[in-house]
Amino acid sequence: MTDHDQFFKNLFQEFFGDLLRIVAPELAPRLRVEEPTFLESELFTRFPEGRHRYLDLVARVETVGGDPEMILVHVEVEARARKTMGRRLFDYSMQLWLEHHQPILPIVVYLRGGKPDVTREEVRLELLGETFVSFIHRAFGLSRSEAAAYLARPEPLAWGLAGLMRPGPESAARHKLACLTPITKATLTDRQRVLLVNCIETYVDLNDAAQREYEALLAEEGNEEVATMEMTWAGRIAHEARQEGREEGREEGQRELLLRQLERRFGPLSPATRKRLGDLTAPEELSRLADRLLDATSLDELGL
Repeated sequence: MTDHDQFFKNLFQEFFGDLLRIVAPELAPRLRVEEPTFLESELFTRFPEGRHRYLDLVARVETVGGDPEMILVHVEVEARARKTMGRRLFDYSMQLWLEHHQPILPIVVYLRGGKPDVTREEVRLELLGETFVSFIHRAFGLSRSEAAAYLARPEPLAWGLAGLMRPGPESAARHKLACLTPITKATLTDRQRVLLVNCIETYVDLNDAAQREYEALLAEEGNEEVATMEMTWAGRIAHEARQEGREEGREEGQRELLLRQLERRFGPLSPATRKRLGDLTAPEELSRLADRLLDATSLDELGL
């Protein structure tokens, strides 16, 4: 999982209700969007065996009204729009259906490219000119959407995502200030505020001239709350960076222990297997691998 995948997974988990109100406004009122159950997102990509694919976000949500039912919401975050994404989502949805037998709402969020705003896109599988499968998913193209429309929305998540959108006629410095201002006035937890600010700080790129303009704007009357929030955010990020350094040390130790256990169980590992183990960066991935090692009879069984 890349850095932006993990970041947006955390963001969308924290603001899950906001995400559905933006992406599926006709469905959100009919779902208990503030009470999701997030599932382990491991998924086999080949049957009956194969390497594992970790989906970005899968949540089980209950319907409102009548007899309660459950649906799955599957969200994928892509750095750039890809023509093959619809088919990939279809494949993932079929595997989720076989595992859970519950309806699925598939969503892809493109950080770059794609159509602006939220669109319903269709994948058709045809044979001899006849459609035998029609698969609908929702796609949200952030970089081609207009920030002003989302800054006017009531959902705090929209203000954070506006940092990845087109600023319109405003300069980059004024765009950043416009994204941060509503966050200072909203009722949010510390975690929510940090996630939103981090989104804007990460994806609103200011060159030297724009940074000087931004600092001048912060010094103007009326922007004191944003300036204070910026300083608070900077202190929090510095603290988390120190913590992350300690976490990385623990993860490396966990990976080395797994390596020794694998070699003791299966003999010397090939360079390809060592590389696949090195590609596992999330602590939960390493923990799941350690659990499966207890019963596995081969490296193939472990996806290595």
